[in-house]
Amino acid sequence: AAVLCAIALPGLQPLLDRQRAASARQVLGSHLAFARLAAIQQRQAIRVCASIDGTTCSGDANGWAAGWIVHRTGQDGGPATAEGPALRHHTPGYPPGWTIRSSDGRRHLRFLPDGRAWGTNLTLQICVRGDLMAEVVVNNSGRVRSESLRRPGGCPP
Repeated sequence: AAVLCAIALPGLQPLLDRQRAASARQVLGSHLAFARLAAIQQRQAIRVCASIDGTTCSGDANGWAAGWIVHRTGQDGGPATAEGPALRHHTPGYPPGWTIRSSDGRRHLRFLPDGRAWGTNLTLQICVRGDLMAEVVVNNSGRVRSESLRRPGGCPP
């Protein structure tokens, strides 16, 4: 049995990677949809950003794999201070070699009270050891869409 497991285990790794990437894509998409709904319901700007500690934005385009937060923005669009704690915090705990990278120049996403996403389209790429496995895209109207991919070497270092 041990020999059979040793032979089969390397063949299962791509399957596990695909399943984890699909799960990451769905969880990330649901948190973005929650942020948009919260902005509309509360009639207030809501921001989603990468966060390591669950209270502040990390400001790192590659930091999304460590986790993210959904929170109300301050009056100037800055971090939530008097607004209270994060509405949601997610710490996925992916294995080494996993990254979730945001579009160049887009460190966070802000939904306006009418549900639109401020700025340009945001693309979050889910990468496993340099291979692009999935993307989550939010356009200016606030629509969240995602797709599973398999592009070897499709993620920049």
